[in-house]
Amino acid sequence: MKVFVTGATGYIGRAVLTAIHRAGHSVVGLAREKERAVATPGPGLEWVIGNLRDARTYAYEASSCDAIVHLGADMSSFATVDRISVETLLSAAAKGETKKVLVYTSGVWVFGETGETAADEDSPLNPPPLVAARAQHEELVLAAATGLLTTAVVRSGIVYGGRGGIVSGFFADAVSKGRPTVVGDGNNRWAGVYLGDLCDLYVRLLESAFSPAVQELAPGERVFHAVAAPAETVSSIARAASRAAGQEDTVHYWSLEEARETLGSYADALALDQDVVSKRSEAVLGWRPRIRGFVPNAPDLFEEWKAGA
Repeated sequence: MKVFVTGATGYIGRAVLTAIHRAGHSVVGLAREKERAVATPGPGLEWVIGNLRDARTYAYEASSCDAIVHLGADMSSFATVDRISVETLLSAAAKGETKKVLVYTSGVWVFGETGETAADEDSPLNPPPLVAARAQHEELVLAAATGLLTTAVVRSGIVYGGRGGIVSGFFADAVSKGRPTVVGDGNNRWAGVYLGDLCDLYVRLLESAFSPAVQELAPGERVFHAVAAPAETVSSIARAASRAAGQEDTVHYWSLEEARETLGSYADALALDQDVVSKRSEAVLGWRPRIRGFVPNAPDLFEEWKAGA
């Protein structure tokens, strides 16, 4: 299988690209800068230098692949650029007379506050303004499925592992400032996933896309969560990160009102209280997260963070 990956030099994108490549597939990565692209060489791995804003820079290459994984995001104008990207990639995937698959990457924030009942792949969405476009683009992607084109959505939890992502910031704060900073009172829960387990889900989905298990799902049901239950409170995550970094079990709490002045609507997303499960991913794809929870694995994750994995 030849797979086109957007956002291929980002924190998640590079890891997913590498996992797909290691699974024996040819990969074409989209990167904005040649210098970052060539840092991941290897046979069966190609790079396209382009920009999600300009469909002409990647549409042809995407159309030549058997599968497309959309992981890229331009946060300076997310809704507009993501719409351009989705429409371009769907058009590219529709070309030709062979079976293809397109996977759109969303996230659990589209649920908003989940309340006491854990949200699964069929739960209703209530996205905050920051990610409203993601919910709209999920619908667009799922509705584009045809007899030849299988479309799917991956909703990722808060990703941890390695040097990137939100949670690694707790390690960085603990080391540089002596304690992590949490938006709000820290009693809200995050639904998380280890980066390696997230990569495994993408590989499983690509390799199972034309299997009876996936094809028997209605197009609108091809949504797969990447969350390793149980959800953990943000305070417990930050404290575990601090302890793993050799600091005292203390956290700096940044009031939501003050955080909004600096972070805008992103602060509200960080303060969401969520509990999410991955029923369909486990039942249909046989996905079994290797790491279930940040808190009990914080010491090992800190060593991974230090090593720059």
